Amino acid sequence: MTKERMKHTSRILIVLVLVLSSLTLSAQVLDRGDLTGIVRDESGAALSGTTITITQTQTGFSRIVVTDNSGRYRAPLLPVGSYVIKTNLPGFATVTSNEVVIPVGSSIIINFSLPIARITEAVTITATPPAIQTRRSIVSTNLNQTAIATLPINGRDFRDFALLTPGAQQTPGLRSPIRFGGQQGDYSMLSVDGADMTNPFFAEYTGSLETRNFTISQEAVQEFQILTNGFDAEFGRSTGGVINVVTKSGTNNIRSSAFIFLKDEELTANDPFGNPPTEFSRQQFGGSFGGPIAKDKAFLFFAVDFQDADGPITTQFSRDVKGVSIPEFGIKDMRNLEGQTPQKQDLQTFFGRVDFDIGKTHRLTVRANYSKNNTNSFTGGRGQSVVNASPDNFENFSNSALSIVTSVTSVISTNKFNEFKYHFVFEDRPRNARSNNPEHQIADTGSFGRRFFLPLTGDTIRHQLTNSFSYLVGNHDVKLGVDWNSVQLTNNSFIGFAAGTYFFNTLEDLQSRTPAGMAQRFFINGFTPETHVTNNYWTHELGLFIQDRWQVWSNLTVSYGLRFEAQYNSDPKFPILGSDGKPAGAVRRPGSMTLQPVPQSIANDTNNWGPRLGVSWDPTEEGRTVVRGSVGLYYGRTAQIFMPTGGANFQSATAFLFPPPLPYPELFPSIVPPGKEPPVDLPAGSISFVDENFNNPRVLVLNAGVEHEILKGLVLGLDLVYSHTANARVGGFLPFDMNTFPPTGTDEFKRPIGVDSGFTDSDSDGKIFRRQNAKLGAANILSSIGKARYKSVTLSGRKSFFEGTQFQGFYTWSRDKSNADTERDVGVFLGPSSPFLPSIQKDFGIDERDISHRFIFQGTTELPFNLLLSGIVNLRSGRSAPGYTFNDVNGDNATGTVGNHFDRPVLEGQLLPRFAFRQPNFYSVDMRFMWTGEFEKNNLDILFEIFNLLNNSNFESTIFNVQAVNFLDHNTFVGTQRTAQIGIKWRFE
Repeated sequence: MTKERMKHTSRILIVLVLVLSSLTLSAQVLDRGDLTGIVRDESGAALSGTTITITQTQTGFSRIVVTDNSGRYRAPLLPVGSYVIKTNLPGFATVTSNEVVIPVGSSIIINFSLPIARITEAVTITATPPAIQTRRSIVSTNLNQTAIATLPINGRDFRDFALLTPGAQQTPGLRSPIRFGGQQGDYSMLSVDGADMTNPFFAEYTGSLETRNFTISQEAVQEFQILTNGFDAEFGRSTGGVINVVTKSGTNNIRSSAFIFLKDEELTANDPFGNPPTEFSRQQFGGSFGGPIAKDKAFLFFAVDFQDADGPITTQFSRDVKGVSIPEFGIKDMRNLEGQTPQKQDLQTFFGRVDFDIGKTHRLTVRANYSKNNTNSFTGGRGQSVVNASPDNFENFSNSALSIVTSVTSVISTNKFNEFKYHFVFEDRPRNARSNNPEHQIADTGSFGRRFFLPLTGDTIRHQLTNSFSYLVGNHDVKLGVDWNSVQLTNNSFIGFAAGTYFFNTLEDLQSRTPAGMAQRFFINGFTPETHVTNNYWTHELGLFIQDRWQVWSNLTVSYGLRFEAQYNSDPKFPILGSDGKPAGAVRRPGSMTLQPVPQSIANDTNNWGPRLGVSWDPTEEGRTVVRGSVGLYYGRTAQIFMPTGGANFQSATAFLFPPPLPYPELFPSIVPPGKEPPVDLPAGSISFVDENFNNPRVLVLNAGVEHEILKGLVLGLDLVYSHTANARVGGFLPFDMNTFPPTGTDEFKRPIGVDSGFTDSDSDGKIFRRQNAKLGAANILSSIGKARYKSVTLSGRKSFFEGTQFQGFYTWSRDKSNADTERDVGVFLGPSSPFLPSIQKDFGIDERDISHRFIFQGTTELPFNLLLSGIVNLRSGRSAPGYTFNDVNGDNATGTVGNHFDRPVLEGQLLPRFAFRQPNFYSVDMRFMWTGEFEKNNLDILFEIFNLLNNSNFESTIFNVQAVNFLDHNTFVGTQRTAQIGIKWRFE
């Protein structure tokens, strides 16, 4: 599609969105709940025309609906909260329920039996919502206010609640996305109040780019839902899971809170390597206030949260470096680089929300949230407190984000409902280097010098318009909607290798000053770092859906729908040119032996059609059992960071990869004035581009399950999940070079060999690269030739809050296989060993995400003397771990970020699978003990929390080269050593 045609199409789509908005604009309704039921007389006959008044007890918000000819009433789009339901039909007694809780994303069934009116016309019934939602085929986990308020969550980051669900796992490193159902964290979505809070450029959560920190105060979270399988068509841009959060609103009653949580080194154990928590402390404090602006009409709520944390980051290289000196950079002994470095992290969030009822048919909600994170001695996404990088490899980091959501919910008539949302986001994150020395990456040891991607800046501006319209007709609940999402990247400077990076295979290579390679970015032809800033880079996303929930019988619900998604990409900032200043020419594609022109644009992805089908059946018609199943196609969004947004070519600025012999330690001047010759003969510049046949990942998901309430409030369940992924990402962030000669054959293990991009002798200059396109260096292509398969079995048990106790527990067995790239977090970004079809199929096998066994249990119970005990138990088998070789077996020059090849080695005559090893098992136990004092409307909570109660080491390794002397040695640990905190919270209710 040409640029002009794309602009024309975008205008048409924007007009379509605005037209729909002016009529009945509708959005994905993620932050509401539904109420339905049947009204009968005492003989069981349906009563049509019964008026049902549904009133929220905390705000006075009410909804009036009328039963149809089958006696059925339906009330969609209800704000989360507690309600009283009242019936009115002449000749029959008025029946009023007790309080009924409507959770987020729920479809609650409350049936009524009306007696004939006699002397007493008012009857109050006990209306207990069923423990099982029999109208939903979606597999979801809900956490109520009791769980949110009482469970021990280290750091009070509400997203950690998502880790309490089956099939969820935290990505390694410090980035925040959470994986669901065998999918990468890049393809999960965070929704807060129905607005998408996932950053489309970085595939991370808004306000916590490259970090894991709270962005919304836990005081502001009302309910929490995790959707893991069987989404309806209204859910999109996710192949694995949706974290669905609803924030608190004000009520008719004034309520407020204030809290402080304290950690200290005296309450923290040594780390597993014996390092003490020197000068470790964390203070987290804040509060909330909510109440009426006008009773039964307008309400406000706000919350603030601050965290001031100090603690050490310990540098511990993966090998013994005592006596290793680098006098060229003033290092007398590398051992002096080890030890503890103070780290400081200041977090703050401000949350505000106003709800205003406009008449009896419209509700306006405006929610704003601002967060800021300032961190000194940030470790660049590694995510551990013990790292194999020196302090000058750290950075000083800042990230701030403003999110504003405006929504209008409208009752058009008794069977027509609508909700419109507009979401605005501004986010920035300057990141500063702590050194000007070139980085040294020693594969078996660690790093020192300026981190290769620093410094960088980037601002993101986002506009999201969503709208959903619900129409109730007969036994059908029809919903249709549109979602338009535009993201602008501005003031973005991502100039990697500005200070240069030397790659060493081993510590011995460093000592002999024989680097395996060197990367340095040059600015020539008048280009400077300032001209390399990317502005006005846009991505547009469109989502359209239609969904019908058909109540076939009273105990059988069929949900079916269709979703369409499209992603419209901007082109690179600069043309992709060769060393002669002309278009880059031709290189191969995966699976092809012929040369094809390098595309100068990034193709749009507009063929994402996702049909969905779900069935839920209550065989006993008692609301105690549900048998469910679903099938659907789901599409992920590809983060723009994997695409060449700023251009990567000879003319603008590029990182040149220099082969041995290399200058050491002198780097070349990186800025070459116009008309001047570079200080050295530069090899042809590397380029990056997107395959013209690239598509977003497409996942077919099948789910089948059953739940049964065996005792009051106690539900057992079994769920089976299978997913089939096509168009999985290969390349982009991982430098797979396609500017090579084709393989000349295969070895005895069917590995391609003779991929000649290597070195050849020249007349006098030693060795030079031979390239199929001599005017280009490496040609890194983003393709979608990978695949993945996932299957799991989950046994679950949960008990709703009753008699002072509630709990949930899950055991999941799963198997995850793929031949695609791993996520950015993972070590050296281990991808498949070859980008060539069909040889890439040989890499299909156990994936980095594979965790065979996982058990999660969390619960809360009230004890005598106003005491409360809660806890979380997390047990899992070890992650899969790879083994690769330094040797470039096939000559394809494909390397990870540390300059090492990751071809699969042969050990004891056998070709190793891609992930042939296992990390150690992981287990952790967190506990909270809390005492509550009640003083009229004031409550005082005093609590003591212990994280990693048993102080398990939870070791892992990041050394995956089979030729390294410390292969798979434990050089890091996940989670945290045992630590405790004291908290005090005052509540006025």
